[in-house]
Amino acid sequence: MTSDGFYARHAGTQGGAAGLGIPLLLRAAAALQCHGASLQLADLLPLGALITALRARSMVPVSVVHTDLPTNDWATLFRVLDSDPRSYLRHHADVYASVVGRSFYERLFPPDSLSIAWTSSALHWLSRAPGPIPDHFFVHRSADPGVQDAYRRQSVSDWTTFLAHRSQELRPGGALVWVDVLRREDETMGAEALFDCLETALRAARDAGTITPAEYAAMVYPTWFRSLEEFRAPFAPEVAGPSGGTLHLEELEPVELPDPFLESWRTSGDADAYGRAQSAFLQGFLEPSFQAALKTRPPEVARDILSSLFSDIARRIAQDPQAVSPQYHLVRGRVTRRG
Repeated sequence: MTSDGFYARHAGTQGGAAGLGIPLLLRAAAALQCHGASLQLADLLPLGALITALRARSMVPVSVVHTDLPTNDWATLFRVLDSDPRSYLRHHADVYASVVGRSFYERLFPPDSLSIAWTSSALHWLSRAPGPIPDHFFVHRSADPGVQDAYRRQSVSDWTTFLAHRSQELRPGGALVWVDVLRREDETMGAEALFDCLETALRAARDAGTITPAEYAAMVYPTWFRSLEEFRAPFAPEVAGPSGGTLHLEELEPVELPDPFLESWRTSGDADAYGRAQSAFLQGFLEPSFQAALKTRPPEVARDILSSLFSDIARRIAQDPQAVSPQYHLVRGRVTRRG
């Protein structure tokens, strides 16, 4: 993600998605056995509601571990935890925060140590990009079946690996809760028009010679949006982990998230502000991947190229906000560990 707090300032969409997972977190808390020395919660953003629910049943210490890649904007996280009025550290005593700078496609915790794990707007990210995409930055809009198959196979491998690690780390009775993007039966996820607008800007930059054809093909969103069937596939009916623990799928529910910027545009009529908001949202999570495609350029040149690109995207979005406005298809799920 982008640094210096840029991603956090423009992540209203991701924040709205996270909020959809709170009911499942509360159900996970209600089912959790709270006896013992402490509770360990991994990578939780909507912590206030969860800790309040847990504290209604037990006053044991709570350890919160935030996880992300080493390149994450950790400085912003620390600042938010310390000073944001909504920080769980400001509202709950005997809560201890720490971080792990590693991918969640690796083992992160000792066996049988994790009470509740949570992730939002992250599971669609692949552990690696299987390769360039010749005709669109977003694999689901590509017409290349070989590319789609490579990304699909990487997604299957990553989902299996992720669940295997959590089956070892979660304690018996512990839960994993997630919210992520959903690819529906009609193969849509709700932001196709917005992503096509970005693709138009990328092609314009390529055709103008601002980026090379090779750089264009390497500017990919390394992701795969799963269908309900792909989420369910490992649970037949349970995921058997390598150390004997099993994960049981308790809930899997499609949900919708409206465009968080649309109402402001309808009220103000400021299409330029709408374009900037959507462009900044895209830049927040795509810029590092796009920057990697420009690795042979001097850093200042790469920055100028991307700044011009996202300004062009904002301008294109502002031309017709209604036409590109997304209606996100999401899914929320909960699994518990047995045995």
